[in-house]
Amino acid sequence: MKQQIRNLTTSDIHAKRYFVAAACVALLTLCHCGSDDSTADPSTTSSGSGGAGGGAAGGGGGVAGNGGTGQGGTGGGGNGLYQPDNGPTHEGGTTVNVCSETEILAAIANASAGDVITVCPGTFDFNQLISVQNDGTEAARIFLRAEALDTVTFNLSHIENFKISGKFWVFENIKFFGDCNTASTCEHAFHIVADADDVIFRRNEIVNFASHVKLNGEVVGTGPAKSFPDRIMFINNFWHNTKYVTNDAPHNILNLDGGKDHVVRGNIFADYNTPASLPKSASAVYPKASALRILIEQNLIVCEKARTDGETTRGIQLGDGAPASICDGDNDQDGSGDCIENGQSQEAIVRNNIIMSCNNGGSAAGIMVGSDRESRVYHNTVYNADPRNAGFYLGHADHDTYWRFSILENGINTNYAERPLDEANNIMPSLSEMNSLFTLPIDGDFSLAQGTSIVEQGPTDDQVPHDFCGYPRGDTADLGAIEYSTTYQGTPCPTIVKEMYDRIP
Repeated sequence: MKQQIRNLTTSDIHAKRYFVAAACVALLTLCHCGSDDSTADPSTTSSGSGGAGGGAAGGGGGVAGNGGTGQGGTGGGGNGLYQPDNGPTHEGGTTVNVCSETEILAAIANASAGDVITVCPGTFDFNQLISVQNDGTEAARIFLRAEALDTVTFNLSHIENFKISGKFWVFENIKFFGDCNTASTCEHAFHIVADADDVIFRRNEIVNFASHVKLNGEVVGTGPAKSFPDRIMFINNFWHNTKYVTNDAPHNILNLDGGKDHVVRGNIFADYNTPASLPKSASAVYPKASALRILIEQNLIVCEKARTDGETTRGIQLGDGAPASICDGDNDQDGSGDCIENGQSQEAIVRNNIIMSCNNGGSAAGIMVGSDRESRVYHNTVYNADPRNAGFYLGHADHDTYWRFSILENGINTNYAERPLDEANNIMPSLSEMNSLFTLPIDGDFSLAQGTSIVEQGPTDDQVPHDFCGYPRGDTADLGAIEYSTTYQGTPCPTIVKEMYDRIP
């Protein structure tokens, strides 16, 4: 096979001669080589049958499950495309075809391990709490799916629509649309509780909810200690709102209270701020309540695109104040978790994300760090934060958070910091300087215009050997989420980012 090489044209880049072994791996949506997947996902879908268990990704290793080496591992190396394990496919299961609301509800209520509930093309209306209680197994997941994207829509109009307490479910290829006309409804599309471990959301579109996902602990049996869902994966989904949702509840797309080893990869988040009449902050990804080892990578977050007059918006927020009663980490099993010592967020990895237009409200930021313990914020690009800052840092009085190798417009606000900021190897340009670095970033075009301050700024960190699109960084790395100075096969990464951005209405 003849290798197709993308030639970099920026004159100040001495391109590394780095080649991916195969021109396009058939299962990768990343390359866009003959793929009919229109979602422009920057990451891959594994065909393996392994589970989502086992911890977050090591540097380049498989994410959780087959091939995973744990969050601090070194699996994979930097010579080829990043091919994480995004969970199993449905082949081998027992297909249950459903073509009406009644059939869908019955199939969910009576689901058994290995069932592949496959929804006929069409639009289906639900105005009730849908309980997902039965368990699959690691070897026999339960699927609720459509055969193809853009063929199945669930119109949901309850206050919380799917309440999930069962293990090993996979939701994929469905549009979940908040069809609500009152302020008391459409709080959550999904509420994940208790022992609902190893649930995967993959290639869905979720629209018009206050907090699209709420995850928290719940007492199982006699208690008093709560159980929390672990190893939840959010892979290649499109989360957004097409209107202001006026529900007077927290507004955070992934509102994750506790649990461990969650993965948030390859998603688009957009337009989730509250209206000015509802003074609440909103975040795309918000792990807190002693959430442990969450991996947040390769996501495009656009706080505000279509509606820019709302309230405070943040991209990724790690931790915040919360009572011990809602926290994970209850070692003595007395029903009161440990937020104070552990911090609201623990040992997260936040890498290779592009975050933009989070600039409304006094504490708006692309990345906000509250009470956090030992998390790593590496190789992110935060743009259009002006007049705010890319980062907002409070910190934990007894633990560090590490900021490295990122492009952070206007730097990091430390006015309220409870611990000295630990940052190095970042650049903090102004908005005008950001606009000179890239071709047209306000329109999602992060092609490099001039890169002397970005390219090949130091040895590649073993935590981040790949970039936003999963391309290898080589021996020396560029700053930010996109690696410009490495030649590779496949669609240029800025083109993939632009395609993702253009999906947002």
